[in-house]
Amino acid sequence: MVDHGLRHALKKIDEQHSVHFAKQLQALEKYTTPRDLEAGETLNEPGCESLSRGLYFVESGLLKCEHDASSTLTRGRQRSAQLNATPYMRRSGDSLSELRARSKTVGRHTAMLKGAAAGGSLIAQYHHTFRLARVGEGHVIGTISEFTGQEILGHYTSMTPCRVHHLPFETIEELEETNPVLIMQLYKMVSHLMARRQEMTIGQLSTLRSIMSASAPTKPISRRSMAAVNKAMKFH
Repeated sequence: MVDHGLRHALKKIDEQHSVHFAKQLQALEKYTTPRDLEAGETLNEPGCESLSRGLYFVESGLLKCEHDASSTLTRGRQRSAQLNATPYMRRSGDSLSELRARSKTVGRHTAMLKGAAAGGSLIAQYHHTFRLARVGEGHVIGTISEFTGQEILGHYTSMTPCRVHHLPFETIEELEETNPVLIMQLYKMVSHLMARRQEMTIGQLSTLRSIMSASAPTKPISRRSMAAVNKAMKFH
């Protein structure tokens, strides 16, 4: 029998992570809602910066996750709303004279901020996005949100025709009462996926540190030297 639907997504998870959860979690299929996306279509609801809470099992296709560069754990996505045409005063008694700033500097910054309010150029630079990840079949979106209660941040756009299966957070809560054994298996799988993701992140950070700490060559190798090296290697 050819696997399709959620069963196919669960089978891909087993294959990619060398686990055996597909058989135990097949019963979740009746609680999920499939959604088909054309290339270029977004998984997020119109006007929403985050996804509805729950788990999204990718059955087929490829999606990219883009993130707002101005959004961090300590800085919200509304940084542009905090831009003022005057320097920020930390205390109620502060004044421009106490800042000891040159009037030309203050005036230049004021003019820049006022111009940004009219043209939106400065505001735009705080709202550019970058690609955080690409996800395909066998990936589960929303695993971190399921345990932390946070929003599923990021804007998901299909790069190819895709199909995902959404298991709402409210349904998971209900199943905790009505079918705890099934949900226990789901939590075990999600925990495993999160642990593997953490291992990969640590490995990537280690590689990045090696690259950043490595000393750069003082002079790039010339084409003539590279040709000589390649020629010597051919004789061996």
